[in-house]
Amino acid sequence: MSDDAAVGTNLAQLVARLEKIEFRTDRDLYNYARILRAIGLELYMRVGMDADMVAAILSQYKGKWYTFGLQSKVRGKLVGAHLRAGAAAAKILGLSGVKMYASFVKHFIKPEIEAEKAARQGKGAKKPGFSIGDKPKGEAGARGEAGEAA
Repeated sequence: MSDDAAVGTNLAQLVARLEKIEFRTDRDLYNYARILRAIGLELYMRVGMDADMVAAILSQYKGKWYTFGLQSKVRGKLVGAHLRAGAAAAKILGLSGVKMYASFVKHFIKPEIEAEKAARQGKGAKKPGFSIGDKPKGEAGARGEAGEAA
């Protein structure tokens, strides 16, 4: 009984940690994705193992009716297949957290990094071509023609 409580407690702790997250920073999204992945993995493993166990137990069932001989194996597999579908859903749940964070990085973090890099590169060097608002250097003509107030 203590083994079951430890697994349940771990899952319950993960869910409690997930519920406490408030989305304020990118680290919150990262932690959310990590915890969601751990929950999905835990549920996938547990429900998948339970599906195999239920199918094995039900396939050995010897009922009172003559139809429960060989058919009990088929019926046990059908019942276990429903749990396997749930395990697959848990796997998708865990992967969706990872995909969410990867998408966040692609659509928000990388453009920010690229914009900062472009801004740093553009600070020291003048861009070639036509620009508006730059004052000409030196005295090109009469006073007032070089962009200075007369």
